[in-house]
Amino acid sequence: MPRQREPELIPMHHPPLQAWPPLEKRRCCEHCHKKQKRDKFLIPVLILLLLYLFGNTVFLNVRVLNMKPQASPSTPTPRSTPASSSSSLSADAQQCISQYNLNAPADPQSYPCSTCFPVLSAIPSNFSDGDSNDAQTISNAVQFCGLRSIFETTDSTGQTALSNGDWVKDVRFCAWSGVKCDGFGRVSSLQLSFPAVSATIPNEVGGLTGLTSLQVVGDTNVPAGALPSSFAQLTALTDLDLESTAITGLDTNLFASLAKVTTVTLVKNAKMSNELPSSIFSLPLQNLVVNNQALASDVLSAITSSTSLQSSLKLLDLSSTSLSGAIPAGISSFTSLTELHLDNNAISNPLPSAFPPSLATLTLTNNTQLTGAVSSGASFCGLSGLQTCDVRGTGLSAQGACGSCQFN
Repeated sequence: MPRQREPELIPMHHPPLQAWPPLEKRRCCEHCHKKQKRDKFLIPVLILLLLYLFGNTVFLNVRVLNMKPQASPSTPTPRSTPASSSSSLSADAQQCISQYNLNAPADPQSYPCSTCFPVLSAIPSNFSDGDSNDAQTISNAVQFCGLRSIFETTDSTGQTALSNGDWVKDVRFCAWSGVKCDGFGRVSSLQLSFPAVSATIPNEVGGLTGLTSLQVVGDTNVPAGALPSSFAQLTALTDLDLESTAITGLDTNLFASLAKVTTVTLVKNAKMSNELPSSIFSLPLQNLVVNNQALASDVLSAITSSTSLQSSLKLLDLSSTSLSGAIPAGISSFTSLTELHLDNNAISNPLPSAFPPSLATLTLTNNTQLTGAVSSGASFCGLSGLQTCDVRGTGLSAQGACGSCQFN
């Protein structure tokens, strides 16, 4: 039987498989697309914001620098004199406040004190616009400019010395060397010692209206000249100390304004007048020290004739002042006097018959024209409370007991 032929097999052709779409990639692309749209929107907004801020800063700087001062920097108006307060600030004052808050902290020397000091110092001290920060900024800016004026009128050596004490490196003047502030941020004490002293006392110092103590020690050449008229604005001052300066004098009526002064110290101010200001004799002074500078011979008489000083003065030191003549008998009327120093003068006889009973210290050394014997119980030998007494270098001698007094 014939063999049957096997059917011929035809191979099957499978259709090519389609690649699956990348689902995750598509989702990522959609996310990226949204982010790109958002970025395209934010970038122009940020650019506009930066341009706005830059424009405001430029406008502020130009406005402040171009302001016209309302008063001369050399004659600021006292901030404490107006009786009424204002509730609004001028545009110039507002710009000065903004400039002090924005730019001065980073660049204190760029602050336009020559323009802003007279504007801000003319604002009443009791000003209020409902924002306590404005009043504090005004006070800070005025005080900053007052102190910076000292720095600017000091020579290069002095500026280096002040810079070493952090002066004008920032606006935190309460931390500068020689500067102390009270609890309200007002400069209360200022100590300047050579070489860190100005060539003259600048007028802007009058802006330190909270100052209670001022000490200036020069090198006999600086500071020089007269005290500025604005010095009379330091009405809170209680302690004035000027040593080794070339200041030419004190105004006759100076202490009529500085009515709170209780201590005056004048040492080695060779160019100062030999007359004390007449207004000083009306003060309730507790301490008066004048050393190593000439005084007129009638000064001691003027002091002992002052009824105000008779009740208030505790320390009187007029050593090395070229005084001559006798000690006035009125010295016995000084009921509070505990120390009297008249060393190195030309004091002559007669001695007062009585000295203040409160006296604890008396020195009359090197007054060679004082002569004679002092009897026990007479003159200063009759003071039971005298603890220190030195009359060496005179022609005086004790006739009997004279307490703690030292004679030749």
